[in-house]
Amino acid sequence: MRKHIKGTGILFPILMRQHRLRLLLWLAGLVLVTCSVAYAYPDMYPDQASREAYAMTMENPAMVAMLGIGYEHYQEIGSLFALEMLLFSAIAVAIMNILLMSKLTRDDEENGILELVQSRSVGRLSYLTASFMVMLSANILLVILHITAMAIMQIEGFGFSGVVLYSSLLGSFGLLFGTLTAFFAHFVASSRGASLFSFSALFFFYLLRAVGDVETAFLSWVSPLGWLSRAYVFVEDNWLPVGLLLVSSIGFGIIAYILQAKRDIGDGLLPERAGTVHASAFLKTRAGLVIRLQKTMIVMWTIGILLLNIVFALILGDLETFFLENEAMQAFLTEEGNVMEQFIVLLMGIMALFITAPVVISFLRLRGEEKANRTELVFSRAVSRMQLLRAYLIPAILIAVLLPILQAIALWSAGAVISEDMMSFTDVLGASIVYIPALLLVLGVAVLLIGWLPRITSLVWLFLIYGFIVIYLGDILELPDWVRNLSVYEHVPVYPSEELSFAALLILCGISVLLIFIGAWGYKRRDVEG
Repeated sequence: MRKHIKGTGILFPILMRQHRLRLLLWLAGLVLVTCSVAYAYPDMYPDQASREAYAMTMENPAMVAMLGIGYEHYQEIGSLFALEMLLFSAIAVAIMNILLMSKLTRDDEENGILELVQSRSVGRLSYLTASFMVMLSANILLVILHITAMAIMQIEGFGFSGVVLYSSLLGSFGLLFGTLTAFFAHFVASSRGASLFSFSALFFFYLLRAVGDVETAFLSWVSPLGWLSRAYVFVEDNWLPVGLLLVSSIGFGIIAYILQAKRDIGDGLLPERAGTVHASAFLKTRAGLVIRLQKTMIVMWTIGILLLNIVFALILGDLETFFLENEAMQAFLTEEGNVMEQFIVLLMGIMALFITAPVVISFLRLRGEEKANRTELVFSRAVSRMQLLRAYLIPAILIAVLLPILQAIALWSAGAVISEDMMSFTDVLGASIVYIPALLLVLGVAVLLIGWLPRITSLVWLFLIYGFIVIYLGDILELPDWVRNLSVYEHVPVYPSEELSFAALLILCGISVLLIFIGAWGYKRRDVEG
């Protein structure tokens, strides 16, 4: 066995150094958001009456499907925090590990790095072992940072044993999806395929848990996400879910080792589907080829966003109970419009953040192709810089325009069935498409960075992260106006709660166009990596 992992000690620090910035940003963001929300909870639920009001909202099956099974009582403020934050924090940790392991496994193999490493005197399993060590170190560090930060804060109702269990659940859940991604990486021939399988599994487990928590408890025990809520953090502190997550992680890790020892480099265990003999007229276009390569990503994001809107529509009939009897939820509301109108306005702002992700991912594929040295092959043909840039701009703009329209249709259609007081379709559509200029502005920033500062294009994600903090936590943390206004999403008119400001939308669109032109000019002038 020792010969198979020879060289791991050399590879591990190299990989850690390579991914240190990415991991630092992820860990800092996760810990900061968790501690900020935890600090605000005692003020959000100051007395037993407010906690009992929250317990009433958890009798709604839609809320159970969204957050998981609740507790019998909420005497400890930490139980409210765990119920509302644990599930989605675990999903965020899973995303971190999926992206990390798909990069360390299939992406490095796809780019020829693994073949280059194994041409030296290293063991066949050394690179995978070093990758696992990086992933394990990241999750252990996450657990330590969580425990340390929350212990220092000493928030009432957050017992130390509960803090340790909460942090351990996040770390072990991250380990599970890290090893699961390494497992899936053996079945496909690309990092996109490995990530797609892993994200699909995460989405499937979420749906399985939702159905199980509402209808059949057995299904919840099949889903790892269902194990989390059954830890009863800060109340019973059940460690069984941590054990199940660790055992599952070890199991997938062992299988990944076995497959790595048998599989040829560059191959996937699943046969690749044969394409058609002749390309269609659309596929022969530059934009058509880009859209075809991104088809799976676009379809998966579209399905996920539409399903999220449908799930949120299920609670429209109980909004009065959900908000008016819950002091914490009232922090998200304004004084303009009725409860349903305010909820849909809030929802559209949150969904705009989700839609930003596929817009940015779609366009940043241009940078990914350049780093993989495939762009220079395209330029060897009669293709100009601007033609290639337009080919990647078209699908990103289409996503930014069409997804808000589709989500408005999905939300209104499901909401009209659930509630007789559903807003008009034109108001729902307006509340959704009003964020299109903000989406285009973030896209403009991505174009600007690719044109002039291609090495730091990942910084565009800070716009999304900061927007999430402001929209989701701005009222709870009572952020000052100047801090909130640093987010592009805060400059979008709150329609229909307030009058539509076409001037603000035109300014956002104008800035977007200006950034795109400046970025395109830089892309035309700079050297292409290769």
